[in-house]
Amino acid sequence: MRIILALLLPISFISNLYATPHTVQINIIGIKNKLLLENITGYLSIGQKSSSLSTGRIKGLHKRASKEIKRALQAFGYYHVTVKAKLQRLKPKAWQATYAINLGKAITITKVDIRILGEAKNDLSFQQLTFPLSKVIILEHVKYKETKQLLRKLAEERGYFDAEFLKHEIRVNKQTYSAEISLIFDTKKRYRFGEVIFPQDWFDESLLQRYLTFKPGDFYTSSKFVAFKNALMYSGYFDRVDVDILRAAKTVNQRLPIKVKLGIRKKTKYAIGLGYGTDTGARASLEWKRRYLNRYGHNFTIKAAQAEIGQTALAHYIVPKAWHKDQFLSITALYKNEHILTNDSEIFSLGFNKNRKNKIIGLKYHDEKYTIGSDSGHAKLLIPSINWSYINADDRIYTRQGHKINMDVLGALNNFGSNTSFVQLRLNGKIIRPLFDKGRIIARGQFAYSVVSLVKGQFNDLPPSIRFFAGGDRSIRGYDYQSLGPKNIQGIVIGGKNLLIGSIEYEYQILDKYYLAAFYDVGNAFNDFSDPFKHGVGLGIRWRSPVGLIRVDVATALEKEGFPLRLHITVGPDL
Repeated sequence: MRIILALLLPISFISNLYATPHTVQINIIGIKNKLLLENITGYLSIGQKSSSLSTGRIKGLHKRASKEIKRALQAFGYYHVTVKAKLQRLKPKAWQATYAINLGKAITITKVDIRILGEAKNDLSFQQLTFPLSKVIILEHVKYKETKQLLRKLAEERGYFDAEFLKHEIRVNKQTYSAEISLIFDTKKRYRFGEVIFPQDWFDESLLQRYLTFKPGDFYTSSKFVAFKNALMYSGYFDRVDVDILRAAKTVNQRLPIKVKLGIRKKTKYAIGLGYGTDTGARASLEWKRRYLNRYGHNFTIKAAQAEIGQTALAHYIVPKAWHKDQFLSITALYKNEHILTNDSEIFSLGFNKNRKNKIIGLKYHDEKYTIGSDSGHAKLLIPSINWSYINADDRIYTRQGHKINMDVLGALNNFGSNTSFVQLRLNGKIIRPLFDKGRIIARGQFAYSVVSLVKGQFNDLPPSIRFFAGGDRSIRGYDYQSLGPKNIQGIVIGGKNLLIGSIEYEYQILDKYYLAAFYDVGNAFNDFSDPFKHGVGLGIRWRSPVGLIRVDVATALEKEGFPLRLHITVGPDL
């Protein structure tokens, strides 16, 4: 038994010795540059594999370490590196590897020769290139690779699909500590967009052609190619869009055909919405939409909404205009029955619009029965209008930098389908700019001006929807919805001919998707711009949801005695 125990004890000791993995502590001396240190540790095998190595393996990797360090530093122009290596055993299974490094003199670039051949020689995009190699003096292999990648990438983006390097080399002279770089890049011929092959299963080709962002025969650019694909995807007709350049096809005059594969979306869409806003109260909506009615892409939407302040029903028919993505005709029928603090109104309207990118030209018949203050009326208006808008933003849902401008000009003329006359100009805008890393400034403004002294026009003949009111979530916070404006002799707000509102707000990010805000709103609805302004100030919190910011604000009206607080809740994108 004693003999067996004597044999088992050494075996047990050896087993325990190898059961626990060895650890190696790496100590690098002489290098302070973070980038150099990262590259060295990335090359060192002993540092990457030390958790499961035997004693013999650790010693073997330590012998290789000096060569690996020198190879890692050559990438940064250091070809005369010396390394003093030392390996110590601190504990039975704990090691320390120390490498004292002397970089020596760096290799400097004495000549860079970059030549572009082929049709890109006269391409302005290539002529304006700034190469990474032109910004360094010490030889850095990563800058050399970046320069090659830059040339390849630009060639791919601009249709030089046969481009190749005829020469790419670095000549290092260790005796003179110098390097010469030579790159000869032959782009050859530039390809053009060829015929676009559309599937013929569902839609007339004239509808699909309207989404082209180029003409067959135009020089290829990846930006136009991607824009074409995105235009099809965002058309609303397709849930899958594949666009392929047939590079293997035989080309004529360097024209490459493009094949489009589409997956059509379901014909009918249903949507139910629930929400709450302090202006409207609780609200619910139901929407039915036919995404396409025929081969020409006509679509039709019916939407009904119920809120605490009234009901709305809307029918919308859209006719896309062939060959133009941003052009379409629309027919809209609206019924609205609204009861708010200042007035009651029942509206029916039928409108025809011609939409083209940022401009809308419209003609609408507007029938409105209303009661406002002690007055009642029935307005019948034939209203021509023109709308112009412009939006530029890095992200329209949550904008760090962007702006929006919108202008409307509309009016009616008595005895020309209308029972009164007026002309209005409406302007509104919003600008958002970053302020420091976590903040942003949001400024918005509204301006409106009415003329009612035409052939026949009295302000009292204008229905509430044509008059202007102030106050509410998106107006002057701290005041009730449409509670500001000129009043009648009973002190009831009846609205004004003109409007002027300004707002400034600062938001600061406190958590990943949460923000604090402080704001100041000023303005009013007027008949005369000399009338007094109203002011509202407050604080808010925002949560960044997928559909835009959910804004919860608490504001006070500075003109009200005791500075009462009012809650405002809004949801939606920034622009």
